Formats: sequence, structure tokens, C-alpha cells
Amino acid sequence: MHPHEQALAFTESPSPDGDAPAGTRSVQRTLALLKELSSRGEFGWRLSDLARQVGLDRGTCHRMLACLIKEGFAARRDNDLKYYPGQLLFEMGLSMPPYEALRERVQPRLAELCQASGCIASFSLRSGSDVVCVFQHRGSLELSGMMIRAGTRRPMFSAVGGLAILQQLPAPEADRIVNENTRRELALRGARRLAALQRMRRRSDEAGFGFTIGDLAPGLRALAVPVPDANGEPFAALTLTGSDAALPEPEVARCRALLLDAADRIAADAAACLRRPARGASH
Repeated sequence: MHPHEQALAFTESPSPDGDAPAGTRSVQRTLALLKELSSRGEFGWRLSDLARQVGLDRGTCHRMLACLIKEGFAARRDNDLKYYPGQLLFEMGLSMPPYEALRERVQPRLAELCQASGCIASFSLRSGSDVVCVFQHRGSLELSGMMIRAGTRRPMFSAVGGLAILQQLPAPEADRIVNENTRRELALRGARRLAALQRMRRRSDEAGFGFTIGDLAPGLRALAVPVPDANGEPFAALTLTGSDAALPEPEVARCRALLLDAADRIAADAAACLRRPARGASH
């Protein structure tokens, strides 16, 4: 199907919360706002951009942000029109020490990957139909065009780490996520990136791991592998990102081997730290 025809097909799909009760919709909108707010903790959001991202009118978004600021979930800075995550989000994160224990184990492994590859090493968690970069080691590297940092949230189909996870999911689940991601992409940016996103997914499927050669960011290459949980299901991904010079074709196989070895070690780390529930466990 041509990308434009695909775009028209996806726009006909209903909103996932369209049939939710009014109270539930209110909670969903607030949570969506918090998720997007926390995805750009370093750079912040302009009101108009944030409202468009979450599908709210400016007035509603402004009122919700005012409430979140009052409660400590959002923040404004002096002489800055942007909105940022609030301190209370950090305080709430402290109530999850298993993830701090995981960070203490993963960060040295990312540093080793960075040094061995000459690339930026990132660890991302699956979050529904998104991936969130939670830990990263950049060393002294700065790559213009690379916008992903710790805290950055991306639809799964728009990041090589997400594609690595998608490859390990059952086909119906992967298709559902791609369809949902595509609807969001169309709502936010239209169809202009669809061809590049499809090219990156096709390249990754052919390689057997997440892989891009400048598909979304010219001059940048990245590869990623999934990290399985105790049930063997992908809950995270490891990514190396570098310039064309740092990741030439002959280096890709070596760097993938580095990632696979680190992924095995981190899977063991996660099993020890997170103690994720066994498949089928009741809650």
C-alpha cells in the first residue's frame, strides 16, 4: 500500500479512549499529559506544542498544567515559557528501589559498551506501545541530530530499540502496536515520515535486529537488540548509536556481538533486581 493510502486507512480508526467513561477519559488525559511532559525533561515543552502532542486545546491544557504545577507534578522556571516535569515525579520514583539497583548494575555495562564501540550506549524500557530511554552513557561523545537522552519517550516503531522489541513479539501484538504508533504519527506529523519509518523497519527486519542508517537522522547509524525478562519476553532494549565513521559496515557485526553479550548480562541483572512476576501470575 502506498504510504498516503496507508495514512488514510489509519485515520479511519477510532481513538482508543473514545468509548471510555467521562471520569476515565479525564484520568487518561492527565496521565497522557504527564507522560509527554516527562519525555522532554531536559528541553521542556511549549504550551502549544504540548497541547498538540496530547490532542488537547490550549485552554484545557493550560488549566491542567496549572493544577499539576500546584500539586508539584509540573514546573515552570523564571523567565522561561516552557513547562517541565515537577519535583514530585522524582520523589515518587524514589519509591522504586529495584530500578535504582538495576541502574547501578546497568550503567557500568553501558560505559563498557561505549568504550568498546566508540558509540553512545542506551538502555530503554518498553512502556506500553512506547520505549523510554532510562539509562545512557555518552562518554565524551556528542552527536548532532541525536535527540534521545535519558527520559526520552518514543513510539516503538520510531526507535531501533523499539523495533528490536517488536521483532520478538507475537505478530498480532506487533501489528497492533505499529497501527497505534502510525495513528499517533499521522496525528502529530502527518504522513511525511511514514516512508522513512517503513524503510527503517524493513531494514531492521532484513538484518534481524534494530538497525538504521540515517533513516530518520542523516549521518547517524544505530543498532539495537532486545533484552528478555525472566519469561523470555522482551521488556527492554540495548542500543548503540554512532556516526557513519564510528559504525561502518564492517563494525556492525562486532558491535552487535557486544550488544548481545551485554544483553545477556543485563537480563540476569534484571532478574535479580526486578523479580518480575511469572507468566500467568495473579495480581
